[in-house]
Amino acid sequence: MHRRALRVWLFSCCAIAVTAGCTGLPDRNPLPESLSDKAEIPGIARARSWGDEDFPIAANFFEMSKEELQARFPADFGQPHNYLAISGGGPQGAFGAGLLNGWTDSGTRPEFTYVTGVSTGALMAPFAFLGPEYDYVLREVYTTYSTKDILELRSGPAALLGDAAADTEPLRQSIAKHMGQNVMEAIAAEYAKGRFLDIITTNLDAGRPVVWDIGRIAASGTPEALQLIRDVMLASAAIPAAFPPVMMKVVADGDFYDEMHVDGGATTMVYMGALSTNYRGVSERLEAKGNPNVFVIRNGWLTARWTTVERQTL
Repeated sequence: MHRRALRVWLFSCCAIAVTAGCTGLPDRNPLPESLSDKAEIPGIARARSWGDEDFPIAANFFEMSKEELQARFPADFGQPHNYLAISGGGPQGAFGAGLLNGWTDSGTRPEFTYVTGVSTGALMAPFAFLGPEYDYVLREVYTTYSTKDILELRSGPAALLGDAAADTEPLRQSIAKHMGQNVMEAIAAEYAKGRFLDIITTNLDAGRPVVWDIGRIAASGTPEALQLIRDVMLASAAIPAAFPPVMMKVVADGDFYDEMHVDGGATTMVYMGALSTNYRGVSERLEAKGNPNVFVIRNGWLTARWTTVERQTL
């Protein structure tokens, strides 16, 4: 969608809202701040963590023997470490999709030890993580999809009484099409080797980034895992006000609550949490070869684009 058209739409809806002063949304049961560090996804412990805190490491990592480390992290032990972070950027994600396809064609693309994705990067990250055989997904999504394949503008009343200017059901269906059971199982298999995939959303109540451990979720074996991964991908790309937030059910002290999650780019444009921890200690224990290779795909412009600006409020 063109930014100007979206601004006009949002401004019109806000103007009506001020006049009407009402909402048609059902009540929610928000998680109290006092329970924010206790809340878990039902049935999947440690599915996520705060993105502005130290990167979590297995509590017994530094007590594991060499043999245990080799068994748990065969893809990491004694190997070079290649990390990939894919940024947000909306339709500029076509740059990252093209870069990954070209990287494959060059014959120099490594297997990534750790991949993260934010916003449009979250839609790409699972397929970048799984490797070149999934490049076709990126080509399809970023060369054949248009606005109508991503969202539907809501009518004035629906936008007024709802939670966003557009409905992202088309995007939800697209994610479901490409993120199937077979893809989740492939992610789980790589997680078992010691490779990691994280997607970042923003907890709208807390105003903080949240890091979702997609490999752990995929390997959890719970019936809800696949839908949760799809919801996380959708939430990470949900531009506030333009797209609806995604509601996440959590449990804390035996009670159920909901959290609102939106675009990860609202709090961080690119994320590389693995380097915020004791990387030297981790790499020494894993006997990693050399220094880590850190690659960042920034889906955006290097310099501002010249635009003639109209002198008006919108």
